[in-house]
Amino acid sequence: MSPSPAGDIVFRLDTIDQLFNAPDINPFSSEQIDMLGEPAITLIVRRLMVSRSRNWKGVKLVLKLPADQITPDLEAQTREALRRHAAAKIEDNRLQIRLSRVRSLIGLGLVTAISIVVVAVAYVLLNNVFTTASQIVRGIAVATISVFVWVILWDPMEQLFFGWVEPRLENNALRKLQNLEIVVQPKS
Repeated sequence: MSPSPAGDIVFRLDTIDQLFNAPDINPFSSEQIDMLGEPAITLIVRRLMVSRSRNWKGVKLVLKLPADQITPDLEAQTREALRRHAAAKIEDNRLQIRLSRVRSLIGLGLVTAISIVVVAVAYVLLNNVFTTASQIVRGIAVATISVFVWVILWDPMEQLFFGWVEPRLENNALRKLQNLEIVVQPKS
């Protein structure tokens, strides 16, 4: 993959299948697709996610293939395949976000209940059983319980507040991909 002078995204592929299917990892190859062993679509989406450009008009996705693999209708088929793939992946990401939120809320409910029970038990123990304990021991117990509650609440809260970001960014990149002009050229 390399940017062209016009800002186009250029990928050199051995077959059009490498657009969606990962080739075997080959660190001896000069092509990024082969070295990483990832499908080109993954690298394209990642590139679009990283790009800060807001204006994608005029930018092309250029796929360079061996001349014997290029057919007259390959560009149209590839464009349609990319659009279908992007639409399916966007829907999958929406479902993933929804599922993540449901799981996070369930987890948050469970750990909140556990936290309330732990704090209540600690309160009873500190005020009834360990009344003769020194302030240092009581302080250590309270600090330990505070850290425990904070730690078990952290993951569900983080997932609830930030778990949607990555799939949402990917959806934005996939929407950009759906609007890019696709050009198939022979390798030189």
